[in-house]
Amino acid sequence: MRIALVTARKLPRPDHDLPILVEAFAARGVQSDIVAWEDSTVQWSAFDAAIIRSTWNYLEHYEAFRAWMAATARATTLVNPLAVLEWNLHKSYLMEFARAGIAVVATELVRAGEDADWSALFARHGELVVKPAISAGSFATIRVARGDAATAIAHRSAHAQRDFLVQPLLQSVLKRGEANLVHFGGRFSHAVSKHARWDGDDEQARGSIEVSAEDKAFAQRVLNYVGCKGLAGCSESLAYARVDVAHDEAGHPMLMELELIEPSLFLTTSPANASMLVDAVIG
Repeated sequence: MRIALVTARKLPRPDHDLPILVEAFAARGVQSDIVAWEDSTVQWSAFDAAIIRSTWNYLEHYEAFRAWMAATARATTLVNPLAVLEWNLHKSYLMEFARAGIAVVATELVRAGEDADWSALFARHGELVVKPAISAGSFATIRVARGDAATAIAHRSAHAQRDFLVQPLLQSVLKRGEANLVHFGGRFSHAVSKHARWDGDDEQARGSIEVSAEDKAFAQRVLNYVGCKGLAGCSESLAYARVDVAHDEAGHPMLMELELIEPSLFLTTSPANASMLVDAVIG
């Protein structure tokens, strides 16, 4: 077998998962090549699978990236599946989870070109987090003090062509961070705690953490929902997934984001578990 580990030509930060994955595939006798999605010389049909990993510049080339995903899915097995990736691109999926009865951080969608009632948003949520509905990392994600409509309006104006999400700023995230639960093949692997991150901040995890049985069950329910939608057929079809969890005032889990495209997997905290991703891809 020959596997493509897909990255980008220029990364905002190193992808520390890649060398660990190369070693894990090699241990199973599988060649894995690190290739950039923008490299037009790559023959994707020469690979048995293309695993999206650190395509972290796709926001700068959004339509080209979507076209690349579709073309690559025709040429080889794209990991994760194309339908899941397309669905996961726009974070309005959070409201879909909420409609399905799965707890999410309260989220309101402001479409491009729409006027937001900031007074009402502040009244409902207090201090706000404002971020694009299509985003990677902390791109254009800002914290807005209660009542500071001028900052919110200026930020929206600077990104007028984008849909935005508006959420409350959670004190639990400020104090304890969010829990990122990594899964391979639908099974829990490991978790890290991560600080709140704003536009321009580097991604910094606090390191491996133990998570509660409640958090693990919640994350599995999130993944089962994706499978039940028929997007992936079943949750086990997701070779990798990162369920980013926050907690309400009572300590119960809520979904912050479901990362199925190009999340950091923080394998440096659990390098042996890279074999789980290998198993999910090659069986």
